[in-house]
Amino acid sequence: MDLIRADFALIPGEPLFGAVITASQAITGEFRYNANIIDATTFPPHLSLHICTVPRATLAEVTARLKELTAAGLPDIPATTVEPSSSGYVMLNVDRTPELMALHEAILQIAAQARGGLDGDPFGSPYIRDSFTPHISLAKIDRDDQAEAAAIARQTLTEPRTAHARTLDLCDIGERSQRWDILASFPTTAHPRTGDSATIAG
Repeated sequence: MDLIRADFALIPGEPLFGAVITASQAITGEFRYNANIIDATTFPPHLSLHICTVPRATLAEVTARLKELTAAGLPDIPATTVEPSSSGYVMLNVDRTPELMALHEAILQIAAQARGGLDGDPFGSPYIRDSFTPHISLAKIDRDDQAEAAAIARQTLTEPRTAHARTLDLCDIGERSQRWDILASFPTTAHPRTGDSATIAG
């Protein structure tokens, strides 16, 4: 069976989109070996709502359901703190707002239906629901350098950074997250879900 590893990702609008790129590039300026350099096109700023494998044959059905889902608008992305993670990433955390979690749950249902013919976990990932930690990756570096990299990001991300979601993208990211091939993109047409501004904190 022809499978793709899909990322259902929210793309933030400005000013968050540009701020994340600036922070990632600032980290890269200090740590040239950064394995997760964020830019505008190759690996753009994104919040992964869910990552799993789906059969390529289901893409038409998946995109149709995503189009219907996004017609009502997309939630805001309220960024909060910059933190290192045990996986090596330096991340910009995002609040688990009710609106964001509702979209996460809807994506899970779409993914489960697409994966209906596959054995095992219907969602294809353990990072769901209570284990879902919304974030935007800034860098991937060695553990010993993470604290300094996080400090660089905090110095860069100093203003309120709540942003509207610009699009919901369905991307083929490859088995090792080595690419960002957009299979479908759904621009937001409305912003019915709003939240208070958040400021990046340590």
